[in-house]
Amino acid sequence: IDSFELLYYYDEYLGHSMWYIPFFLILFIYFTGCFTPVEEESRMPVPALLLMGPSSLYYWYLVTEGQIFILYIFTFFAMMALVMHQKRKGLVLDSNGLFLFYSFIITLVLIALWVGWLWNDKILRKKYPGVIYIPEPWAFYTLHMNNLHAAKESF
Repeated sequence: IDSFELLYYYDEYLGHSMWYIPFFLILFIYFTGCFTPVEEESRMPVPALLLMGPSSLYYWYLVTEGQIFILYIFTFFAMMALVMHQKRKGLVLDSNGLFLFYSFIITLVLIALWVGWLWNDKILRKKYPGVIYIPEPWAFYTLHMNNLHAAKESF
């Protein structure tokens, strides 16, 4: 049993940190290079607007399933601070920076909607105790959706 507990710890905590800390660090480093002094370069093309939804959904899944909200929110706050700092210098985000920044904003909205929707779920509340309550989509699926599929098959 000890080896299973160690494997679980590695998979759920240490492994996620080893993957996601460099991932968000690289995203932030990329974001630092997305500033321009030219206001006209800060417009997003229509295809980028259409791709913002899937990008935000992808980040939502990473944050909720990976249970890395703290890492995500620190990265987002660092991005906001950088935007305010660069704005004082007269720099604005280019289209790539806007895409990433808006994707993070929409991701935060999706996370808030997800948490709000599952706020009163007593079973998930027991599984995810603490101040930060962000249930995993897989836990929701196995708890609620899996039962629906089993009920439909029994009819």
